[in-house]
Formats: sequence, C-alpha cells, structure tokens
Amino acid sequence: MPLISVVLGRLSQAFLLLIAMSLIGFIGVHSVGNPVFNVVNIETATPEDIRQATIALGLDQPIWRQYLLFINNVVRGNFGTSYIYHLPAFALVMSKLPATLELACVAMLIAAPVGTGLGLLAGRRSGTIFDRTVLRSSVFALSIPSFWLSMMLILLGAILTGWFPSGGRGTTARFLGQEWSFLTGNGLWHMVLPALALAIPNVALIARLSRSGTIEVENLDFTRFCRAKGLSSRRILLRHTLPNISVPIVTIIGLQFGGMLAFAVVVESIFAWPGVGKLLIDSIQLLDRPVVMATLTFISVAFVALNALVDLFYAVLDPRVRLS
Repeated sequence: MPLISVVLGRLSQAFLLLIAMSLIGFIGVHSVGNPVFNVVNIETATPEDIRQATIALGLDQPIWRQYLLFINNVVRGNFGTSYIYHLPAFALVMSKLPATLELACVAMLIAAPVGTGLGLLAGRRSGTIFDRTVLRSSVFALSIPSFWLSMMLILLGAILTGWFPSGGRGTTARFLGQEWSFLTGNGLWHMVLPALALAIPNVALIARLSRSGTIEVENLDFTRFCRAKGLSSRRILLRHTLPNISVPIVTIIGLQFGGMLAFAVVVESIFAWPGVGKLLIDSIQLLDRPVVMATLTFISVAFVALNALVDLFYAVLDPRVRLS
C-alpha cells in the first residue's frame, strides 16, 4: 500500500506539472512573431490573403480558446500539421527522436560508469594526487562551453588525426520502423565525437558527486566497522559505499539524461546530427508553432516521466522514502 500511494502521488504531481508547462510554453510560443508571414508570400499577398491564412490556421481566435483547442487536440493525439514541412507535427518529432535518443543513451552509458568509478576511487583516495587530478579535471570539464568542446573534439578527432567523421549520422539500419545509427559500424563511428561532447561534462558532474558522497560514507561508523572486520577495500566500495551514495547519483543521471534529450541543441547543430534539439531550433526560427509545441510537449513529458521514475526508484533504493 505505501508503494501504491507513492506512485499515485508522483503521477498526480506529474500531471499538474505537465499542465503548467504546456500553458507556459503555449503562451511563450504565441507571443513571438506571426507565422502567417512565413506561410504566405509577403511580396504578392493581399490583406485578404493574410486574413484568410490567419483564419485557416486558427490564429484569429483568442489565445485562451486556442489553448483549449490545443489541449483538446493533444488528448486525441493530434498536434496539428507543420506550417513548413506540411507533415503531422508529432510524427515529425518522432522521426527525429531515434537520433537524439541513441546519442543520449550512448553518452550516458559512457558518463555514468566512468564518472561513478572515478568518483569512488577519488573519494577513497582523498587527498592523493589522483584525487586532486580528478577534481581539477572535473572543474575544467564543467567550465568549458559545449560548443568549444565540440569544436576541439572535431579538431583533434577529425581534422588532425582523421580518426572519426566530423559530422553527420553515417549509415543507418531500420529497426522497429525507425532508422538507427548504432546498428551499423559506420553509424557508431559517426556517433563517437558527439557522444563524447555530451558525456565529458556529465562524467565530471557525476564524478564530483560520487566523490563527495564516498568521502562522507567512508567516515561513517559502519564503514570503519567493515574495515575492522577485515573486508577488502573493493568489497566495501561496491557492497556498502556505492549503495549508500546511489540515490543522488540516480537523481543526477536522470536529470542529465533528460537534459541530453531536450537541450543537446548545440552538439546536434555542430555535428549536423538530425535530432529533436536541432528540429526545435529550426522550428522556432521558422515560427512553426505546431512543431514547436509538439517538441516542447515531448520534452516536458520526457522530463516529468524521468523525474517520476527517479522518484519511484528512490522507493526501491531507500525504504525511508516509502515510509515518508
């Protein structure tokens, strides 16, 4: 019963958060520019043409009515048709999702184990040269802008050495009705540099978090007791320290993975990676409101779902969460 109440509570909070985010996004999108001027030919269009286009797009209605119509259509799974691409908006977003999803997954598969491992070792050897190296490297990795890191990776990995492609998605293979790069060797080779550009800052963030947690746990009485019993350092780290620092690590992994899905705009643009983030930027520039709202809705749902899963995972990792 406590677990069921936790699930229902998280789901209700997620629903209210989605409503609030949809309202904010809708008002923000509809307060910038007029998409009618991107639909009609301004040089030849008459005022009557502009009026008819405004009516056809439903932009003559008050904004509150447009929002209610938007919610009604979303409930039925209809986000409208793109003004520019003339395709269903949500289908267009979903067609770009595999590229972003596989890039984020590969980046997190690199960042999570490497960052956690470095943090555990640095915390276990606090004050040593290794610990100071990890700290200074993490500060540097977190300080550099993503566009500069991406360009440096292209310079080193593509231009100077020629080991990796500088952009594009490479050869893809079809699976479950979508094109995927990770299913081909050429696609994986194209994924290395953009995945590293996303992974390196997250390695630093996870390493610093796991290091601080390790130092805190290492000074607790039960850790000293384990050492006194003669348990090896490796067993203490993996069986006792790691489970006790897992909750904040799971939190940051969930949040950063959501950030990769939503805000990998710079990396996708520099590496010409055709994902959701690049589609969002292009649609904002073209005032393609249906695509913008479909993308923002997907991002909101992804963030809320990931946070809800993280909260529910707390209940599995820590019984105190279920009791609270």
